Order: sequence, then structure tokens, then C-alpha cells
Amino acid sequence: MHRESRFAAYATVLGDPAARAFSLTGFVARLPQSMTGIGIVLLVSLTSGSFGRAGIVAAAVTVAGAVAAPLWGRVMDRAGQARVLVGTALGYAAGVSLVVVSVDRRWPLALTLAGALVAGLCFTPTGSSVRARWTHRLRDSPLLDTAFAIEAVIDELTFVVGPVLVTFLATTVDPAAGLVVCAVVGVLGSLLLAVQRSTEPPRRPRLHAADHTTRLPVRLLVMVVLASWACGGVFGSMEVVVVAFARERDVLGASGLLLMCWAAGSLVAGFLAGLVAWRRAPLVRYRIGAAVLAVTLLPMPFVGPAWLLAVLLTVSGFAIAPTLIASVSVVQTSVPPVRLTEALGWTGTGMSAGVATGAALGGMSVDNMASMGGFFLVATFGVLLVVGALLIRTRAPVAPELLESASYPAT
Repeated sequence: MHRESRFAAYATVLGDPAARAFSLTGFVARLPQSMTGIGIVLLVSLTSGSFGRAGIVAAAVTVAGAVAAPLWGRVMDRAGQARVLVGTALGYAAGVSLVVVSVDRRWPLALTLAGALVAGLCFTPTGSSVRARWTHRLRDSPLLDTAFAIEAVIDELTFVVGPVLVTFLATTVDPAAGLVVCAVVGVLGSLLLAVQRSTEPPRRPRLHAADHTTRLPVRLLVMVVLASWACGGVFGSMEVVVVAFARERDVLGASGLLLMCWAAGSLVAGFLAGLVAWRRAPLVRYRIGAAVLAVTLLPMPFVGPAWLLAVLLTVSGFAIAPTLIASVSVVQTSVPPVRLTEALGWTGTGMSAGVATGAALGGMSVDNMASMGGFFLVATFGVLLVVGALLIRTRAPVAPELLESASYPAT
């Protein structure tokens, strides 16, 4: 397909006003996912002086989110998205509020962790929700790849805007300001998405357990989840290590800008990926992307000046979005649509668990071996991602006519 027609594909997908609306509000609802972790790291480290403590609290959020994501995805598939989005948004705001108050008033760590767990348990899989809306909207259209590319770009845009915003607020206004904004934005975005009922996928309350067309490919999902865990490890550890790197060089305020460089590279790559008519299978693209990402992480332990790290992060970022787009395509082409939100929730669980692991281990590495040791950890997670991608084995997609009959049980 010519590049002009690929641009036309973007125009066609975004020409749907309803789709533009849920995609835009999905961006707002996803911002806390890029802000909460670094917001907690900044709040706790600036207040207590310990990156290890900050990493533990950040890990608590992501572990809880990892547990909750597939469960919320399953509930959304069966009961609809609106109820879940409203309830979880309010729960997230309550949890973040407890984190802020407990840290500000020097309450015991247990109370801070309790707030972090509540916030994490109420992390709605907004990205999966929006992708499920695209799948419902476009069905088996070739434009679905373009829609996924748009969402990958939006994912990266949140990581361009979010870290810079939360770092600015925490370092210039108040250490807690970033998390307060997180809570407000999270509630606003989720409520705006919840009221868009016309694009919400229909509820599928009854799945036929004996019907092979509604079963999840467990072996494939386990491998994808493991690879996603390693990928999340890269993200979680990088977030902590970059903050430590900037602090060591007395440029703490630039930590958000450094992370923005990483996300900006991914954003550009995600847009360009949407212009390509891919001939390679999603799994092949996933493996190539994972390998490129791992290679770009290897020089980082030896970086000195912040500007050089910014360059390396930008180059590394170019591997992120194409890898994540391919990962979503691997799942989307291998599971029944009736279980898509749940399946993407499981991959989100793997990613969140990896972020939690990376944040915790990253904090410990920085406390004991400074940022160089942290970057070695990041590179290790990159190698594990490649191994995980190589272990994935896909199955043939279920025939569309069978998927359609499985999606709407007789009433």
C-alpha cells in the first residue's frame, strides 16, 4: 500500500467523530498511568530521601494494578464498561489521596502502602477498553491496524506529557502536587469515557465454556504475559533509574524531560508504524522490536552527561511503540473478540507486574550501586524480553464466522 493511502487510512479512522471522542478521552483517562509511578517516586524520595522506599510504594501500586487488570477486563466484557469506569475512577482517587496524606503527615509506611494498593486495584485497563471499542467499531477491517497504531501513539503521548507535568508540579509547586493532579485527571477522563455509551462494546454476559470459539489460548497468553513482564521491567526500572541519574548530576528537574525523550522517540515510531503495510506476521515484528529495544539499552550504564542519555533514550524509544503494537496484534489475532478485553487485561497484568518488579529492584539497585547499577538492571530486563518473545508460539486465528456466532449467544 502506498504511503498516501496509509495517510488516507489515518484520515478515515479519525474521520469518525465518535471514534475521535473515545480515543481522545481515552488519552485523558490514561494520563495517570504515566504519572502515578514517577509521582510517587518523586513524592516519597523528596520527603524521605530513600529511593528504595519510593520504589516499594510505586511497586505496590503496579502489583495491585496487575492483579486487578484482567479481572476488570472480564467484568467489562460481561457487564459493560461504564459501571466499571465510574467506580474504579473514584476508588483510584481515594487511594491516591491516602498516599499523599500519609506521606505528608509522616504516617507509618503501612498506611502509604494501603493507599497505594487501593489506587492500584482501581487502575482501570483504559487502554484495553479503548482498543476493545476500536475492535467492535471496525471488526475485521484492515483499518484496525491503523487504529492500534493510533492508540500506540496516544500511549506514548501520555508518557511525553505525563512525566514532564508531574515532575514540574512536584519540583516547583509541591512534592504532592503531581499526584493530586493525577487523581483529578483520572476521575475526569474515566467519567468522560463512561458516558460515551454508543461506542461501548455490547455486554456478553453468557459465554459457552464448552465452545472452543470462546476459550482463551492459555499457553500463548502465558508466554505473552511473561514477555510483557520483562517489557514492564524495562519501563519500571528505567523510571526510577532516570530520576536517580538526574539527581546524581544535580538536574533532578530534567528527569521528566529525559523520560519524555524516550516516549517521544516511541511516539514518532508509532506514527510511522501506522504508515507501513506490514507483510511480516505480528509475532515476527514483536521479536524484531524486542531485539532492537534490548540492543539500545546496552550502552546506558556507561553514559556520563545527561544530554547523551537523552540521545540514547530517544533512539531506544523508536523500538517501543512498534513492539507494543505487534504485541497487541499477536493477542488480537489469537483470541475471540468476546474475550479481547480480558485477554489484553492479562497482558496488561504482565506489564504491570514487570513495572512493579522493575521499580522495586531499580530502587534497590540505585540505593546500593547508584544509577550505573540501575541501568545494568534495565538492560537485563531487555534481554529477558527477547527471550520471552522467542518463546511465544501463536495459533491460527478463529474463523470470523465462528467468532460472530460465539459473540452473541442465543437469548
